[in-house]
Amino acid sequence: MAPHKIIAATTTEALKLVREQVGGDALVLSTRDTPDGVEIVAISPEALAKMSQRPEAKVAPVVSPATNNATLSSSSFNAAPSASASNVFKSPGTGYSNSASAPSFSASAPEDKRVDKLLAEFSEVKQLLQTHLSARAWNDMQAQSTEKAEALRVLLNAGFSPQLCGEVADQLTAQGPSEVPLMDRLQALIESKIQTLDPLSVFDPGGVFAFIGPTGVGKTTAIAKIAARCVLRYGRDQLALLTTDTFRIGAQEQLKVYAKIIGVPVVSLRDSDDLASKLSSMKDRRVILLDTAGVSQRDTQMLEQSQLLLEGAPALKRILVMSSTTDLRTQEDVILMYQMAEKNEKSRAVTAAIITKTDEAAQIGPVLDCLIRHQLPLMFLANGQRVPEDLSQANTAYLSHRALRPRLLSSRLQIPDDQIPVHMADQLNDWVKAS
Repeated sequence: MAPHKIIAATTTEALKLVREQVGGDALVLSTRDTPDGVEIVAISPEALAKMSQRPEAKVAPVVSPATNNATLSSSSFNAAPSASASNVFKSPGTGYSNSASAPSFSASAPEDKRVDKLLAEFSEVKQLLQTHLSARAWNDMQAQSTEKAEALRVLLNAGFSPQLCGEVADQLTAQGPSEVPLMDRLQALIESKIQTLDPLSVFDPGGVFAFIGPTGVGKTTAIAKIAARCVLRYGRDQLALLTTDTFRIGAQEQLKVYAKIIGVPVVSLRDSDDLASKLSSMKDRRVILLDTAGVSQRDTQMLEQSQLLLEGAPALKRILVMSSTTDLRTQEDVILMYQMAEKNEKSRAVTAAIITKTDEAAQIGPVLDCLIRHQLPLMFLANGQRVPEDLSQANTAYLSHRALRPRLLSSRLQIPDDQIPVHMADQLNDWVKAS
């Protein structure tokens, strides 16, 4: 049950011995350099729990001050404890009992608090030591595998998540040495992970297409660009535009201006019954594009709007519009919330995605990262305000090239080498354990 002291030539070897002798969930208590190598002191969670447990305090019999100890009979000790005696507890660290009139509470509560505090402190120490070990692992990687270290540096500064950075770096290492430049190899790996969807395979069969997404991502402009192309391919009489956007001032007027230019009708919707009746009257239309209101992904109106779509048109296809100017954490939040809100038993939550504002974004790595990790196919890129010119089909070669080469006017926001272990702590520790 005592902590294990392990000494090895390197940190990697020492951690490997810790995993073998103490277990994969061992808590590292300390680490230091010694003349013989690296010394690590570790303990298993089970041993720590046993060390923190103490035997329960025994209740001492209560003796009245007026009672003479010599006159106590054996029956006094064999008698059932009284109500007042049951509340007596033994003071920690002493051999004396408190008075029966003292406040009554359980002796295990303070012990539990001390154990919880001890475990919390060990958790903090473990986190600090993991950060220290990840920094050492990063230094070892820079010395032993410069190409992998450079790949992590490039991917992190391009805005990709640590999870995807670690995955790509592992694949790069698995390829072995190569004469191909590192950036070209990274570009090929990123390109192979991007899923795309041919717009013709989506719109040619016809149907109802709802464009969803948070406010300000460019849904209405994207619909206008797609509507213009649908008119050229299918004709004006095969297209209709619907809108549920009654929140934003001027939203319907903007869509009506676009619709007037291309010569198609625009219908405003109130609720799910109105949506169902309007769709019933438009059965002769091949493609129906539905512009939804832009609301926060955490707003209850988003759930209400999702319910409206589900009840009014259960078979419609949802296309998520995402702005490339949004940061990684918000992109992740948007995808998760919309997938949970839109998912139902009859259809996939989101059919495809459209990336907008690529001309404004300094880096498009964050939005690509989310699409890759959630395996969400990309259909269109929007890179400007012109209708319908600034819309193109997804090009994986361009996207991977653009993602790895952010448009930065200054290097002040680059992640310094000494901060990379903080970002990649989990991945670096996993690599150390697997080595």
